Amino acid sequence: MDKGSLSSPSPLPPNRPRGLFSALGAKKIVLVLLMVSIVGGSAMTLRSKSAEAICVSVPCWACGILDCILVPIIAEIIGEIFEAIIEENIEDHINNEENWIVEDFFEDFWVVGLAEMTEYLSAMGMYQMEILGAMLDAKHQLETQRLFWQLHAEAHKDYHPSEEICWMGTAARSLAASEARGIFNKRVLSDRMLDRQLANDSIVGAQSVQRDKADRWRQFVRTYCDPKDNNWIGAGTGLDRACDHDGPGGAGTTGAIAAERKNIDVDYTRLIEYRRSLNTNFADGAAFPPSSDDEDVMAMASNLYGSTVLSRGLARIDTRKQAGQKLYLQLRSVAAKRSVAYNTFATIVGMKSAGTSDTIAGAPPLTRTFLASAFRQLMPAAVTDAEIYRIIGENPSYMAQLEVLAKKIYQNPDFYSGLYDKPANVARKSVAMKAIDLMLDRILYESELRQEMLLSVLLSSYSREEFRKLNSEIINTKRAQD
Repeated sequence: MDKGSLSSPSPLPPNRPRGLFSALGAKKIVLVLLMVSIVGGSAMTLRSKSAEAICVSVPCWACGILDCILVPIIAEIIGEIFEAIIEENIEDHINNEENWIVEDFFEDFWVVGLAEMTEYLSAMGMYQMEILGAMLDAKHQLETQRLFWQLHAEAHKDYHPSEEICWMGTAARSLAASEARGIFNKRVLSDRMLDRQLANDSIVGAQSVQRDKADRWRQFVRTYCDPKDNNWIGAGTGLDRACDHDGPGGAGTTGAIAAERKNIDVDYTRLIEYRRSLNTNFADGAAFPPSSDDEDVMAMASNLYGSTVLSRGLARIDTRKQAGQKLYLQLRSVAAKRSVAYNTFATIVGMKSAGTSDTIAGAPPLTRTFLASAFRQLMPAAVTDAEIYRIIGENPSYMAQLEVLAKKIYQNPDFYSGLYDKPANVARKSVAMKAIDLMLDRILYESELRQEMLLSVLLSSYSREEFRKLNSEIINTKRAQD
């Protein structure tokens, strides 16, 4: 529908009545003529009456009476006729107008115009919604892309470990294997101690107690003897004669062949406490040849635990008798108590024995390289790798590796500056530190168990005489009652 059809009035339809008389029928025409004749006669009568009224000499009573009666009647009839004509005319106009509005204007123009406007608005609305939909698609696409890159950045940040995490991971890569090797070495030392106490076959001093002392003396003279001990003043004093390898008249060689091994068999601090790693490995195979540390550790163990071994003369005792059985059980009780005390020593040596190290063909062991890097950051720049390896050992032990994890990395200021890091890396460090703390707690717990065992054995030894005395009194009392 164009604007012209809405702004200007439309022409009347051709079937609409165009005058009063075209709308009236024959009856209406007769009534109109009658009304005209009556009005015309009344007018003439009134004019004549006016003229007669001017003439006072001849009054007309009949005409006055007739006028008074007929005129209201005629006026009422005319009013009713005109009222009916007007009402019918108005009603016809209203009906015609309504028919025109409903049938012509509304159906032909308004409905069509509304339909066209609705179609136009719908089409324009769809175009607008298409634009809006494209904007919403772009909005969601940009939000999704932004979220994707945000998650990408967070993932890159969270999964990018810091250097301190690499320290912990590389320092602990052979920790479990080194611990397993230390436990194995501890078991070998314990077995060797029992074999020595019980005079097992193929053990030095298995023949007799004197043979054990003689073998240990020869080892002391050639390996650990220091001639300047025992108030040495000059030749022939101190332990000069005791340390003579081949006696008077011989070559005159005295004391330990290797000066660094003098008195090492009794110097616990220098042999074990001060060192982080011992070159001790009792595993079978040519890959692990015996070392001086193996001999030194066994010599110290012989001096500390059971310097005088148990009797080798059990062959002269008849173990089939009760007295022989009692003596043998007492000897085994002594060996058991010595093994409890010796267990702590074997545990410490096992933890400090040579550990394992990841190796690559043609490259040095990796574990010691990583540990040396951690130590180097705490030392002057002039320190060489050889000096560091003398501290941590060529094959760092379980104790040396654990010291780096639990102590040395925290002595480096870079560790604390590295805590100003991503939250994920800080959480990783916290978990790693907690794991190291649990390992230390486990070691302390096992140490407390050994301490409790030592105290229980010591208490049992101190209360042994009281127990025997009380047991004897109980037996005597029971015999007296019987």
